[in-house]
Amino acid sequence: MKFLFPTFLFALFSIAIPIIIHLFSFKRYKTVYFSDVSFLQNIKKESKKKSRLKQLLILLARILTIIFLVFAFSQPYIPLNKEIQKQPKQVVGIYIDNSFSMNALSEQGQLLEVARNKAAEISLAYPAGTKFMLLTNELSPRHQHLFNQEQIIQQISEIEPSPKVVPLSLVYNRFASLNTDMENNTDRILYLISDFQRGITDMDNFKDKSVFSYFLPLVPNQVANLYIDSCWVEVPAHSLNQEESIFVRIKNSSDQAYQNLPLTLYINDSVKSITNFSVEASNEITANLKYNNNTGGYQLGKLEITDYPFTHDNNWYISYFVAPKLKALAIYDNSPNSKEGLNYISALFENDDYIQMDRMDINSLQISKLPEYNTIFLLNLENFSSGFLNELEKTVSNGVSVVLFPGLLNNPLTNNTFLSKFRGNQITGTDTTQQEISGIELDNRFYRNVFKKREKNATFPKIKGHLKFTENMRTAETRLLWFQNGDKAFSWLPYKNGRVWTFAFPLNNKNEAFARDVLFVPTLYNIVLNSLASQQISYTIGENTFFNIPRNKNVDINSPIEVTAVNGDKFIPEEKITEQGTRIEFGDQIYKAGHYWVQNGGNQVAALAFNYNRMESDLRYFSAAELKDNVERAQLQNNMVVEHSGSNFSEVFKEIQNGRQLWKWCILLALFFILAEVVISRFMK
Repeated sequence: MKFLFPTFLFALFSIAIPIIIHLFSFKRYKTVYFSDVSFLQNIKKESKKKSRLKQLLILLARILTIIFLVFAFSQPYIPLNKEIQKQPKQVVGIYIDNSFSMNALSEQGQLLEVARNKAAEISLAYPAGTKFMLLTNELSPRHQHLFNQEQIIQQISEIEPSPKVVPLSLVYNRFASLNTDMENNTDRILYLISDFQRGITDMDNFKDKSVFSYFLPLVPNQVANLYIDSCWVEVPAHSLNQEESIFVRIKNSSDQAYQNLPLTLYINDSVKSITNFSVEASNEITANLKYNNNTGGYQLGKLEITDYPFTHDNNWYISYFVAPKLKALAIYDNSPNSKEGLNYISALFENDDYIQMDRMDINSLQISKLPEYNTIFLLNLENFSSGFLNELEKTVSNGVSVVLFPGLLNNPLTNNTFLSKFRGNQITGTDTTQQEISGIELDNRFYRNVFKKREKNATFPKIKGHLKFTENMRTAETRLLWFQNGDKAFSWLPYKNGRVWTFAFPLNNKNEAFARDVLFVPTLYNIVLNSLASQQISYTIGENTFFNIPRNKNVDINSPIEVTAVNGDKFIPEEKITEQGTRIEFGDQIYKAGHYWVQNGGNQVAALAFNYNRMESDLRYFSAAELKDNVERAQLQNNMVVEHSGSNFSEVFKEIQNGRQLWKWCILLALFFILAEVVISRFMK
């Protein structure tokens, strides 16, 4: 216990007054003559004892009355935080959680409105001249300077719901680290007004513990929420007539089960697929929808369920691009083997309506054109220049596939230089014997739907000579075809956003058996179909703040890049040129879920789908008691949970500033002992 005005305690010396009165009684006794007092001897002794007890009780009542009156003027209090040593100046930070979960209702009304009112009460409780700082989920630069009382109330009234979700540690550490030009004799006080969802309350990450912070939990009414948590596709690349398989995770954070609810998929504003789902209470399910890509171009999709009162998480937006045509490039040189391979490739794709095949001599190759193709075939080339390999590596990194048909007579160093660029297994030698292809990885997606049935004694082509490779288990290379002796015949290797397909033999007249076999067409055709770069079908607002435009998209540097929402809103993002292409940064300019077009010079170069962060959909909160446990566990001495945050804040503020006041109790006790003295004097005989 401490005293607000401890100098008044010197008045306790006044206790000596009733003690002196008690010790030196000034009452004069009168002698009364009586004939015989022998019978009054016992009565006199008994009355003397009662008189002494009465005087002692009166003395005690007077002493206690003086003590509690002095205490009342000294204003005793119990500090709410023993570690606080108040400084003459204060900077008060007020954080208002304006995330979507604050749209819930409580007994006092909508949580966000209650939070705004509470923040205004806090600002009015401080004396004029106090400096304030406002923090919200946007962590907006316009809030990161000091306001006076009138300005902070104006800023509080303008706060609107935000799709951004930030952990409390980010808010706390941001306020603790801000340079506000404060002197050493200035306290930093932070009020956090929130529903304190479990997903954002991370007190263990609070760094600077010198900030005095107070948690004001707002308790929402019991609500149920059913929401789409995430969405992904089985194959991240998308081609024409491809069967798409979309998986949707749906979570139920309520205490009731849902049965046979519809999940609808829209593609380009048309219903593409519908399925029903059921989910138990406090559980989740994964639904699957299938459909075909019947048209090329950008596909704008939306998955939808129905649930109230929270509707921001009922939709999930997706987008991806289906190439109406695939472009392949065959690179050859003047050697006979290379031209023989070119003949087989040209014959395969010559009259294809979907795959466009171009041919280029490596000696007259324009390497700047490489990013325009989906697949690049290297046909038995005798040599690679370092410049060509460097540009090829950049091209594959951005999502293009490269196919190597090696020359058997080449210097192994030539092909190994190529393989080392992509971290592939190195060539160790040549096997000149004739080997039959004996194994196919039919369980791999590459060959999964090629053959209607699996023949046990199928006949495969024989290859006249092949290269031997190391078997490094640390690489991500996958073997798809192999020979009778177990050597690799054909494999693929992922490299960043692209793929490297490696054959162990050349494509020439000596291996015409392979070119005429049933394996040839599906193998090479699937290479091109699987050469599409993986696409991210959706992004999260607040987390994904930039996008790399692929290098195969011709960006006019003289025209600005614009981002346009489907509803017509547009802005110009910041541009940066990187090795991956043109990078655009959104900052905080995307704040609504939906589809966005990226345009340059009147052309559409990308379509992006943004969704709200689903952390807000998990409606689990920390109670005041649990918050206290978290404070103790995180060893935060300068932090306190204000349990009755729904009451008038002026009373809460007095407790925060001056601790729990006890002067009223002292007045009551002083009055009680005055009454006790009267009762003892009047009724005790």
